[in-house]
Amino acid sequence: MFLAVTCGTTECFLLAAMAYDRYVAIYNPLLYSVSMSPRVYVPLMVASCVGGIVHAITHTTATFSLSFCGSNVIKHIFCDIPPLLAISCSDTRPNQLLLFYFAGSIEICTILIVLISYGFILLAILRIRSAEGKRKVFSTCGSHLTAVSIFHGTAVFVYVRPASNYALEHDMVVSIFYTTFISMLNPLIYSLRNKDIKAAMQKVFGNYQPINKGCFSQ
Repeated sequence: MFLAVTCGTTECFLLAAMAYDRYVAIYNPLLYSVSMSPRVYVPLMVASCVGGIVHAITHTTATFSLSFCGSNVIKHIFCDIPPLLAISCSDTRPNQLLLFYFAGSIEICTILIVLISYGFILLAILRIRSAEGKRKVFSTCGSHLTAVSIFHGTAVFVYVRPASNYALEHDMVVSIFYTTFISMLNPLIYSLRNKDIKAAMQKVFGNYQPINKGCFSQ
């Protein structure tokens, strides 16, 4: 559980840092190397990891200070906080409030950073006159926005809601998205920006279509 919460929270902070990185690259590209020097992005990465570890320690300590006197089987794909609280025989209301407020605060802060960053990016797009320039900006931001939408949408659904609405069967399905599905999609999402990969895909699908046409014509 400690490792899962650490990785999930760290990714949440890193996605917000990436939004700031996109803002700097698009809003003021001439100063990008100065604004995002190692003195800036290394502390951002370290702070994201430290924030994830602190958040994980808090919930790991609070969860495993409870009593578990019944079944040790959880209805989940990994050792997560809500399913552990569900099998505890202690009063879990303080833990549920801790989860709601901590996870909610992190979600609100990181989503605000993303929204503010993309607000400035939108202003920069409106100042771009060429269609090619706008297309490049959208291709740069599209992959990040896709990852942010899937990650935060599923995380908010699982963690930031009243305890009375928890349904472990639904949570188990939704958790697959932010633990497995996003990790599986990330290489595809971000690699589609690569010109060589685009050219290779066009070559593959370009060669595939005439073959189909030939088969149908026969």
